[in-house]
Amino acid sequence: MMPSGRLDSPASCRCVGCGTASGRVNYMPHKPKSRIKASHILAGLFCAALALSACTPTTENPMTGSSNPSDPDTVKAQVEELKQALKDLHAFKTETQKAIGPQKWVDKGTRNSACNAGDGRKGVNYSVMSQTPDPVDLEASVNVVKTFWESKGFTTRVETNPLDPGLIRLYANQNGGNLISFTANVKGSGLEMDTVCVGGDQHEIYKELYPEIYGTPSSPGSVC
Repeated sequence: MMPSGRLDSPASCRCVGCGTASGRVNYMPHKPKSRIKASHILAGLFCAALALSACTPTTENPMTGSSNPSDPDTVKAQVEELKQALKDLHAFKTETQKAIGPQKWVDKGTRNSACNAGDGRKGVNYSVMSQTPDPVDLEASVNVVKTFWESKGFTTRVETNPLDPGLIRLYANQNGGNLISFTANVKGSGLEMDTVCVGGDQHEIYKELYPEIYGTPSSPGSVC
């Protein structure tokens, strides 16, 4: 609300002359008109500022977007980032499969899950699983995948079990997240991969991704 043309003093200001119970009128000491006028202007500006502050729009950092996790534009941007992360993961998975060999792979499903986006922030990612029944050279395939993943900046770890020599597991992560694994098995091998974690409100992201399950996304509303 814009301030009116007349600038009133704050509610805490007293009138300059107030009657007493005895009928006497107490007057404040005389002040120059210029000082009175200036004080009234300052008081009016203060009141106007208080009125305007009640309807101040939410500040937004142009680099990170709105601080409101339910802001529709913010959620849409997070969902687009998540979809792009899934596309990137599928491309990475295909490169890994080609490095292993000519085996035929079958995707076994894609799902979402909660994840840690770092700095204490929660988020959402995609997980994909792909399997092949075709035989692979266990040690050779693990070494090829290990070298390829490390060239992409992943930290790897190999696990074997003397009681199960027909199985080798290769685990990897990137900066503590983006977990992926390759299981080389004489009975069939598999890849399990997570996308990067996209920070945001899990419920709001799911509403945008799956409105038929989680309800319609939040609609923009007026702040004031």
